[in-house]
Amino acid sequence: MRGLYLQRNDCYRPPAPVPAQYRPKASAPNLCRREGLSYAVSRVRVRAKNVAEKDFLSTGREQYSPAYGQQIAKPIQLGGATYCGETDRLISATGEEVLLRWQSAQVLRILVGHLNAVVSRDELILQVWGGISVTDDSLTQCIADIRRALGDRDHALLKTLRKRGYLLQGEVLRPPPAVARVPHPAPAQGGQTLLADLDPRDVLPTLAILPLRNLSGTGQDPLGVFVADEISGALGRSRDVNIISRLSTEQFQDVRGSFANLRQVLNADFVISGVLLSEADTATLSVEFAETESGFVLWSDRMRLRVPTILTDTDWVDRIVSLVRNAIMVNEVRRVRTRALPDLKLFSLLHGAVGLMHRLSPADFNEAREHLEYAAQRAPRNPAPLAWLARWHLLRTVQGWTDDPKREAEVALGFTARALDIDPGHTLALVCEGQVLTHMSHQLDAAAERYEMALSGNPNDAQGRALRGMLETFRDNGALGKRDTERALHLTPLDPHRFFYLVFAAAANLAVDDFARAETLAKESLRLNRTHVSTLRTLAVAQVGMGKGDTARETAGALLKLQPDLSVSGWLKASPSAHYQNGRRFADMLREAGVPD
Repeated sequence: MRGLYLQRNDCYRPPAPVPAQYRPKASAPNLCRREGLSYAVSRVRVRAKNVAEKDFLSTGREQYSPAYGQQIAKPIQLGGATYCGETDRLISATGEEVLLRWQSAQVLRILVGHLNAVVSRDELILQVWGGISVTDDSLTQCIADIRRALGDRDHALLKTLRKRGYLLQGEVLRPPPAVARVPHPAPAQGGQTLLADLDPRDVLPTLAILPLRNLSGTGQDPLGVFVADEISGALGRSRDVNIISRLSTEQFQDVRGSFANLRQVLNADFVISGVLLSEADTATLSVEFAETESGFVLWSDRMRLRVPTILTDTDWVDRIVSLVRNAIMVNEVRRVRTRALPDLKLFSLLHGAVGLMHRLSPADFNEAREHLEYAAQRAPRNPAPLAWLARWHLLRTVQGWTDDPKREAEVALGFTARALDIDPGHTLALVCEGQVLTHMSHQLDAAAERYEMALSGNPNDAQGRALRGMLETFRDNGALGKRDTERALHLTPLDPHRFFYLVFAAAANLAVDDFARAETLAKESLRLNRTHVSTLRTLAVAQVGMGKGDTARETAGALLKLQPDLSVSGWLKASPSAHYQNGRRFADMLREAGVPD
């Protein structure tokens, strides 16, 4: 499935009141990335017994949801494609999101806003490019992009009217009749449904987990309730989402056609729903994760499990939690690409910025900092943006993108100190401070204390466990390091930043002389992110350990292209393991791979 990433360049100008320093910078020519999207959505394939079940299991059924905002109240049919105004999504006839450059997307948005009416060239140029001087060719290219996206080869949908402008023809879709609404308590006569007045500085998305509906019977199924409770508990323990209570969600077991209703009543950003089929001692779970604003299914999966496994094993829950967190990250990266900063919820800003930061391309990395600073400005009493800003400065140092690592360390520790002043037990802030103390200040004992505090509050925090494992690896405790990093890898099977966990485990395996596994893990990390220099260093050393000298030198060559000023002496100076046996051996093997002294 293709995801919609709208390109932006220096023509992009977010409307006031965004301060100038927070406006997106010029981006690389091609930002239409698909990284991590190959597993964002998997179609559910369940044999339906009747039409109602088929409707329920069908992805994309919410194209008729009334949740599309005020500007364009209903989806627009454009030939075989559908345009959803609230989310700026163009959906092909096969259900795929279509890629458009930023300017082309804006032209399409204006034309849809004037559906079946002529829009002049001058008006389009003025609205899209503002006061910037551009040629007619720029607009012509956008029109060509839109026609390609719509499959409008004969210009039947988007017409060019000489000396007048452009005419986009389409049809406003109406909701299908007799769509069942989810019952919920009606307010008393003359009353109203009151929602919580949420703090606008809240940086956590809100999820509603609904009991799974049993297709084999009627009424609420105990197993469906148990599954929802397990998912809710696992997500709640992660402390990076708000979870609606089960007593509030159990009446929403059947959500056909009602995402907008659910959003209105529960004030939820996302919903997990699904069905189950029970046969003897087995159950088939079909689970969907959808955005309530648009009604689009962001991820879906099907699992066939034995009932005793559901009741006693947690692997299936961990898988769902990983997939959900990944889907949120991918969705919010898309959202920050397509909306001005003031139009974004804080959780969109934060998750989108974290996703951009870990791509480790300079343009995305710098844009991530702007989003994080803007989030910190809007939520000055929330520790999460401050903790991620500390991580940003750490990654900047690790990637070799700074001339003053000492200054970066001071700034990073300043951010973690502010975060922990707000919440001394904040897991992410503790983990980030531990990482800064390890990699930038080389205060390993203090770092170990931070990791222990973080893991005492959340033993399944994958970041804390992986980083504690790396700390033990640095201190020549290879077996302990391998245990923690491999456990973190187990906790993150589909994490959008899995390449980090892979290289941590690879480094720990180097410490116990398992060079073959270290090479395998490092190669997989490199496949997921080819610009992470720590991965290339680890891979080169693993190849030296396996006696693959020529291959190691090729890897070192690729490393030096990304980090041309890298030297063994410089690495030792910056490494927290320089005074330990593992660090000295790693340096010797880097030399053998061809990294200059």
